[in-house]
Amino acid sequence: MKKWIQTKKAGGGAFFLAGFFLTLLTTAIGFASISVWPTGDKTVLIIDSLHQYLPFYTDMHNKLVNGESLLYSFSGGLGYNFWSTYAYYLASPLNFLMVLIPTENVCDFMDLMILLKIALCGGCFSWYLHKRDENRKYLPVVFGIMFALSNFVIGYYFNLMWLDSVAMLPLILYGIERIVDGKSGRIFGIALFYGLWCNYYIGFMLCIFSCLYYLVRWISAEKITWHGIWRSALTFAWYALLAGGMASLVLLPAFMGLSSSESMQGNKFPTVIKFYTSLFEMLKNHMAFLEPVNISDTQVGLNAYCGVATILLALLYLFDGKLRLRERLAHYGLTALLLFSFSFNILNYIWHGFHIQNGLPNRFAFLYIAVLLMMAYDAVGHIRSYWLPQILFAFLVPAGFVVYCIFFQGEGSSIEPWVYYVSLGLLVLYFGIMLLGRYLKKGRRAWTAVLSGVLLVEVAANAIYGISSDGNVTRSIYIADQVSYQNMMAEQNDNTFFRSEVDRQRMRNVTMYCGGNALVMFNSTMQESIIKFCDSLGIEARTNKNGYLGVTKLMNDILGIKYLASPSKKSDTMYQFTKLTEDGELALYYNENALSLGFMVKDDIKDWDIEAGEPLQVQNSFVELATGLDPIYVLDRYIDMEDGQNYGIKIPENKQVYLCLDTRVAKISLSTPEYDKDFKDFTDHLYVINGSSTDNMADFTVDLKESQKGSTVCAEVYTCANDAYQKVVDKLAESQLTDVQVDGNKVSGSIDAKEDGTLLLTVPYDTGWTITVDGQETEFYSVGKALTGVHVSAGSHTIAMKFTPPGFVLGLVLSLVCVLLYVVTILLENRHPKWFAQGPHLGRTLEESEKEKTETPESYSFEDDDELEDGFPEEDAETETDEEFVESENVASGEVTKKGANTIQNSVQKEKRSDKPVREKKK
Repeated sequence: MKKWIQTKKAGGGAFFLAGFFLTLLTTAIGFASISVWPTGDKTVLIIDSLHQYLPFYTDMHNKLVNGESLLYSFSGGLGYNFWSTYAYYLASPLNFLMVLIPTENVCDFMDLMILLKIALCGGCFSWYLHKRDENRKYLPVVFGIMFALSNFVIGYYFNLMWLDSVAMLPLILYGIERIVDGKSGRIFGIALFYGLWCNYYIGFMLCIFSCLYYLVRWISAEKITWHGIWRSALTFAWYALLAGGMASLVLLPAFMGLSSSESMQGNKFPTVIKFYTSLFEMLKNHMAFLEPVNISDTQVGLNAYCGVATILLALLYLFDGKLRLRERLAHYGLTALLLFSFSFNILNYIWHGFHIQNGLPNRFAFLYIAVLLMMAYDAVGHIRSYWLPQILFAFLVPAGFVVYCIFFQGEGSSIEPWVYYVSLGLLVLYFGIMLLGRYLKKGRRAWTAVLSGVLLVEVAANAIYGISSDGNVTRSIYIADQVSYQNMMAEQNDNTFFRSEVDRQRMRNVTMYCGGNALVMFNSTMQESIIKFCDSLGIEARTNKNGYLGVTKLMNDILGIKYLASPSKKSDTMYQFTKLTEDGELALYYNENALSLGFMVKDDIKDWDIEAGEPLQVQNSFVELATGLDPIYVLDRYIDMEDGQNYGIKIPENKQVYLCLDTRVAKISLSTPEYDKDFKDFTDHLYVINGSSTDNMADFTVDLKESQKGSTVCAEVYTCANDAYQKVVDKLAESQLTDVQVDGNKVSGSIDAKEDGTLLLTVPYDTGWTITVDGQETEFYSVGKALTGVHVSAGSHTIAMKFTPPGFVLGLVLSLVCVLLYVVTILLENRHPKWFAQGPHLGRTLEESEKEKTETPESYSFEDDDELEDGFPEEDAETETDEEFVESENVASGEVTKKGANTIQNSVQKEKRSDKPVREKKK
């Protein structure tokens, strides 16, 4: 590999491989240092990658292995649009490799994908920098690795669905540069398409940035002409349009899925100007060895670090006389805009897809890092052209800032003092290296090696430190629950369709992960209607998620929750489910009254208003409208809760008891005959309290929030007689959907309705469904603004349902058409290059460019000479001077004669004395 990089004719593949494997090695060392499997029993899946992505990957794995449709799934949220989830979380083509692994290794597969995708970022950026200047041999790889191991990637790598799109940024940059240079936009189009396909969210940011970078490249162009602008603009717009069109198959369903989610409701464009943080605080985030931001409850947090030397070099870029002034100003302007966007709420809102970010601030910081590295990379290549005062200025500004931070950190600063001292020491070290580079006459290859080595050691050490700071979880405890659940369900040999729950809170989508069909789900594309439905019934629910807390026995039956796996083994019952078996830490409980996926109710259910009152009053309303029977929940008493007080509840014989809190408290600790649990943070829901054969007492202790102390919070206690409850369930069970078959996005069954009424399907209402009764397509309607109802007449009927994600068909058509147009465009470009080419020089026609080629001999500029060996002429044992180097190199390659080389040197000397940038001079 070293030999590939050192040879001038090394292709871009060598730089890609070097950046890829060195990044891979560094990240692998970091993973091994925290005992990630197979070096230990850990996984890097944290936060959302544990609670959401791992279950989604597991669900997709099961679908692939079993040959099921990717359009719909019942594994969470009572049923959900899997294709929109696939489009948002799972669209990377690499994910189809999961079919090759066992279910219990899905988490390990995700760890491997994170590792490979980080390496892909390093490889692609190294390749791009090589293409940016093909004479440089070491620093393209170094700066590529600095991008891949930046705090953005290290801090957010658990969002592995972002990384494919982040890795496409260098290819998009290169593609835009080709377009502005009058060449084909095919690379830009295919890279942007892949970025949009893999993650629409990061893809959206790439689209905005592409437009901005296109402007920057034109401002930086050697010659700006209207002819070149409009020709390249058409090319840019056409390929951008094709990229979006080719990705429509995932973009449209993802957008429509998100549009129905709770997080998008009430999402309005900011009307009040606001700044989240100061420039001072943002600049502090460029220090080395800061713990990367993983999650934040506020909009504040910036992963901006990509090497301390980057700041020094970015300041040197200001004085780079070998680049046009407008080029430097354009890059500084883009950097300033991105930096301003981190704080300014309106721009921040736009960058985040016209949405206020939730928990993961400044997700577009990788764009800022890329521009910063590009500026630094250009600056270091011209190190010999700077004056001492300029280098001194570039050092003193960041060094002075760090010193100021040491003495004036500000109150509440989370940065440890040693971070400032290390960053200051690195700045001093790089200052010394830059001085050597400026004045060194010999050993220039050694200088480049030293600079490269120091940069790599710094960024690698920072990355390993960041990986250890991110944290990890023990994979075996989650796999154990998965294996236990599957073992216990296998014992039941139940081949009917049913729902189940795993009563664990350490993973949100745990039932999905274990392989069941669940009520619970945490998903950014989860329908708002299901969240509100659960909240209205007293079930734990908040933005984009719900939980298995507060589910009454009646709702367990209605929603068809037939089995419950729980670590609580205190009693032979759990929520009045009967214990069946145990495996590992879990016990399995059975609900004999669980209803089918569909059952008949009265047509009056259309009037069910889930917002009409308290949760149990809403359930009473369901009982009356669905069955015509009397309400079953009775208010027993109120409890005025005080901070730290314990309250006892005696459970009446043959009655269910429910404690209702409609106000959040800091903590409630509940001890019942069936379980002992502590509930924190989100406490405003129902609590299920049941007796056992040996115990009829329960008690709870409440801790109030600071704002509530000194006052009381009211709780309600409801009771439900078991005989009244049983009458309701028996009535609902009279006419149920039988022979239920669920096959991906298709559901079928039979119903024998005793009278005309509504077939209530406990499937989320969605316009993507098509429902037929006896082969005839039938209109359906929402029940309780969340479930699906179909009017059915008395008698026997066959029911069939089929789901097609909204936007899927249109997206498929657009994708196919745009793929065809892309192929046709490429074929036309290849067959008729004169139609598309603008020539190698902006603003010239192809004929003019070709004529200039024949009239102008090959030349060798001082700039080319100066950029060899990362800013230096290549050192040779027999060539000491610049003049001898130019002569020997060009004669060896057959490019110019000795006389020609001397002529070049004379031209070089003249250009050295010129006040104009070298790029503006023509030979």
